[in-house]
Amino acid sequence: MESRKPASVAGAAMCIASVLAMMFVAGSIGCSRESDLGFSKSTPATPEELLAELKTHQEKIDKATEGILLRINEFNQTRKPGERTLQFAEIFSQDFTDQQKAVLNQMIAEEKDVSYKSILQQIVSDRDTIQGLQEKVMHLEQSLPDSFVIAKKGDRHHDLTMNYLINDSKIDEAKAKTLLAGVDQTDELLAGNKVWFFYDSARDSFRTYVTQGEAGQTPLAVRRALRRKLITERDQAVSQRDEAAAARDEAVRTVNDLQQVKAGLESDIAVLRQNKASLEASVERLSSDLAFRQNSLFYHAANVRELKDQGVLTSVLKRVQDVKPVSFDTALDLRQTNTITLAPAAFGLDRIVKVRMLPNIFQEGRDFKIETSEDSGVAKIVILDPDLFKGKEVLFAVGG
Repeated sequence: MESRKPASVAGAAMCIASVLAMMFVAGSIGCSRESDLGFSKSTPATPEELLAELKTHQEKIDKATEGILLRINEFNQTRKPGERTLQFAEIFSQDFTDQQKAVLNQMIAEEKDVSYKSILQQIVSDRDTIQGLQEKVMHLEQSLPDSFVIAKKGDRHHDLTMNYLINDSKIDEAKAKTLLAGVDQTDELLAGNKVWFFYDSARDSFRTYVTQGEAGQTPLAVRRALRRKLITERDQAVSQRDEAAAARDEAVRTVNDLQQVKAGLESDIAVLRQNKASLEASVERLSSDLAFRQNSLFYHAANVRELKDQGVLTSVLKRVQDVKPVSFDTALDLRQTNTITLAPAAFGLDRIVKVRMLPNIFQEGRDFKIETSEDSGVAKIVILDPDLFKGKEVLFAVGG
């Protein structure tokens, strides 16, 4: 891990140097309004002339850096507590990483020299430091009794370890599995990782571990990344499970509501069917009644004397005077028969001598005929033209 920090500082320093150079060039362009950066118009004849000219520009870069720092410091001193101040690294917000900006701000806070020359010197120093650390690491690795292999893509820690124990340490497979069961293994090998092994035959002990090697990440970083991934997948699975459970509960509630609606509709349908059956029965009854009324003759038969007493007939001519007291409540269904039989006892007579049909709009002998019997005293009215009498109301005045 120590070998990576100088590299980060060096990277930040390189970005700073590049950006400072661009700042000077941009400033020169703005001031001259042309593409004149302050260089001589003719190409220098010797390397010494070019170096002298470039050193002049280096001094300008350093002065521009000092001027920027001074300007930022003057501005920050005018700010009140709680108000935002400006950091030098913010000038390069689009060119630096957060780590590089933090390094630059720390250097300024520690009052270190951030001039062009100083940063280049720091780069060289950091490269020497990195090289020294790499040599130390290589020396320490060579002094270890442990051996290692460089992992390739697709390699497994278990397989590499078994190969070492069986082929290098000459241990039988059963014992190798026993030794391997007592050590930690990783399934997150990257191409370039160093996988280390050491078997102490005197103590019958074994160890194995993984270092970064030439891989881009340390085993710990890979393991943490994998753990974060697993945690994220777990949280997503839990969230999906909860969403599915909520959707299921909502679906159950919807089904229950629909079942209630269905039960209500079925009840309504049952009621409607009952009403339909009742209405159909009523329609059938009304149709039957209507057909009966359309095909029946309605009449009222009574003694002549009784009709006179009720005021239905006049006393002299025995004509119809008022039919209000009369109820035509007896009917002859002409679809079934055309004969009406009148018994004398029903009218308080010994025998019926004469029957009149009123009103006198029907012609006896053509439309109907009346038959009387001297022996039984019974009278019969025979309808000769049934269609003529359908739906009509008539009055029979019976005399003895």
